[in-house]
Amino acid sequence: MTDEQKQFLIKLLNEPAISGFEGPVQKIWKDEVSKYCDNIHEDAHGNLTAILNKGKDKSIMVVGHSDEIGLIVNYINDDGFIYFKSVGGIDPSMLSSQRVRIINKNGVVHGAIGRTSVHLDTKDEKKAPKMHELWIDIGAENKEEAEKYVAIGDPVVFGEDFQQLIGDSAMARCWDNRVGIYVSAEVVKRLSKEKKLGCTVYGVSSTQEESGLWAARQPGYTYDPTLAIAVDVMPCTDNPGICKEKFGDTKVGKGPVITRGVRTNNQMSIDLIELAKEKKIPYQVDVDQGWTATDADPISMVKGGIPIGVVSLPTRYLHTSIETLSLKDIDDTVELLVQYILNKKF
Repeated sequence: MTDEQKQFLIKLLNEPAISGFEGPVQKIWKDEVSKYCDNIHEDAHGNLTAILNKGKDKSIMVVGHSDEIGLIVNYINDDGFIYFKSVGGIDPSMLSSQRVRIINKNGVVHGAIGRTSVHLDTKDEKKAPKMHELWIDIGAENKEEAEKYVAIGDPVVFGEDFQQLIGDSAMARCWDNRVGIYVSAEVVKRLSKEKKLGCTVYGVSSTQEESGLWAARQPGYTYDPTLAIAVDVMPCTDNPGICKEKFGDTKVGKGPVITRGVRTNNQMSIDLIELAKEKKIPYQVDVDQGWTATDADPISMVKGGIPIGVVSLPTRYLHTSIETLSLKDIDDTVELLVQYILNKKF
């Protein structure tokens, strides 16, 4: 990964954009990718599709989703404390003490998620808090002051931005799934240099995945690709306390994870595995039991059905503010998909 590529990745990671509010990060993606493709189309749901080498009989779609999990302002009480609902799957037990940013029409309001102090908690049993038992404190004295800065429906993101760790590991609040749209962008950029590209390539930055996989079916329906590959993250099993007999064996830093199973096209998965072996690209294998929980699922069901594959980045601590993965795994994922498209024989 070059310094320029890393800076593009960090820009994607640091931009707040929960489901339904993806506009700012989509602009970053569009501004970068538009320099390398024939054109970019934005649909009614905010999905962006970069079209490369248009007009070929066969086509491959590479899709990642731009949205992240987060919160949305639901209620402001008389004392100026702000209550919220979740957008995407969030464990309430990880929310207490988190720094957050509320995104309003004028910019950003900083705050923190609070709960009753352990010194004042009179409950006999210490239980994980429910979502409605937590609040955001922005320092307002009362409701009137809070409403000068925050409105019902404002999106909220966690406060952690990109942080390099030891080696090539890195932490961010939204690897899920800014890494996917980084990969779709880099695949388009790499393939734009090819003189004899044998198919049309659609690089997609989709929306609203975390809120129910709603939006990606639109580019799937519009462009009806010959096949599609979703790039996402997946929970790896290399941190303490995880049962490998139940969840399999995947590790950060050991290469992208290729999914095999019910929903994914078996020949696509085998081709990806064989290509990884041939090109000496590190890889791992995971299984799906009928639902990949990625944008590949809705795309697979449009029109007459589209064969799908899933390639994932093994990631620790998913759906928290400290998601952690390997930068080398990202590079290997880009390389695998570029080689797959270049070597694909329809």
